This record gives sequence, C-alpha cells and structure tokens, in this order.
Amino acid sequence: MIDTKNISLKRLFVNSWRYCLRKRHELALFSIVNALFMIVGFKILDSWHDKLFLLWLVPYYVFWCYFFRFYFERKPYMLTVKLFDTLLPSTRILLFTLLVMLVLMAIPLLIPIIYRDAPWVEKYLEHLQRYTESGTIFDLGMILILTLIAPLIFYRPMMSWIGSVIGRSGKLSTAFLRTKGNYRQFVVLAFIFNFIYIFFEFVDEKLGCAGWLFLFCSSFVTVLMNVVLAKTYESFFLEIES
Repeated sequence: MIDTKNISLKRLFVNSWRYCLRKRHELALFSIVNALFMIVGFKILDSWHDKLFLLWLVPYYVFWCYFFRFYFERKPYMLTVKLFDTLLPSTRILLFTLLVMLVLMAIPLLIPIIYRDAPWVEKYLEHLQRYTESGTIFDLGMILILTLIAPLIFYRPMMSWIGSVIGRSGKLSTAFLRTKGNYRQFVVLAFIFNFIYIFFEFVDEKLGCAGWLFLFCSSFVTVLMNVVLAKTYESFFLEIES
C-alpha cells in the first residue's frame, strides 16, 4: 500500500525560501536564462503563432530538465539519456491536460443540446454569448476554472514528470495516489501563483511596459514556483522513502 500524507503549505514555503536564499546566485542565473528564453519565445517569436516556436520548445524543455536535475543533484545534469525517459510521462501529461480542457470547454456547449426543451435554454445561450464576447469576464472565468482544476492537470501530474527527470518512477497513477487528499493545498498554491502573475501583468499594463516588466518579474516567479514543486516532490516522495 502506498503511503500518503497531507502537505503543510507553511512548511513548504519556508523550506522553499530557505533553499532560494542558500542557492540565490544559481537561481538568479536560472531566472536570467529563463527570461532570455521568454524574450526569444514571446518577443522575437510570436509564441505559438510562429512555426519556429515548436523548435524553441525543445531547448526550453531541456532547460527545465536541467533545473530539476540540478536541484536534486542528479549528475550529469543535462548530457544524460535520462532526458529521453521523460518524454513518455510528459506526453501523457500533455494529452491528459488537453483531454480535461476539451471536456471543460465542451460542457457549456453540450448543456443546451442536452436540455434543448428546457425553458431556460434561450436565456442560457444569451448569457453564454455575452460572457464569451466579454474578454475580461471570460479571462477571469478561465483563470478561476484553471485554478480549481490545477491539482488535476498540473501539480499532481508534475510529480510524475519530476520523478522521471531524476530517474525515478514517472507513473501518473503513483503521483496521484501519493498526493491524494491534498486538493485544497494545491488549489491554494495555484491561487497564490496565479495572483502573483496577474498582479505583475496588471502593473505592466498600468505602467505601459509592453509586457517587458511582466516578462522579467514572471521569470523569477516561475523559478520560485519550480523550487516549490521540487520541495513538494521531496515532501511526498523522498521523505516517505527515506
């Protein structure tokens, strides 16, 4: 039987912050490199609208593999066949995420079909069209939905990917079993980081920085978030087995 535990968010952030202070020079370098990747991917290239973006994803993927191997001191950090072992878990996570997103996007459209004879369907369609056309309301709604399902499509699956990166089990089933009972904690994590990203985006727009302030600030936040993910993996997997 697989052991499970409830994670303490206070302890998680304290340990993550201590690690950041201890490795501040290395993490500053990771943040700068990440920012350079963001500049290439979202300023020089037009993100996913550019065909070259797929090529950009390859070194960026390797970069984060390197980050987690560095964190867990798994040498060699990059020139290792272990990186190929991460492709299957990452593909599974991507397909799983896309499936969940497609289901969530389809539900609002299926409701009027299922209940086509109901008297409230016409009003429902009017509200659906209004909210879809309103960019702000639609974006906030998507952020709320993504926050609520983040444990399912991101935080828990990431545990399996991190495991594969450092040469351990990359099974989604194991990741979900060991993180069972921590939905609230993962939602809080998602809310915290989403709020930080939204805050920097808001400040960027108010100051008219054309996305540059958000790019650099979010780069540091992303590195911090991955430190938190690494500490989360430690808590659920390495501490249990030690």
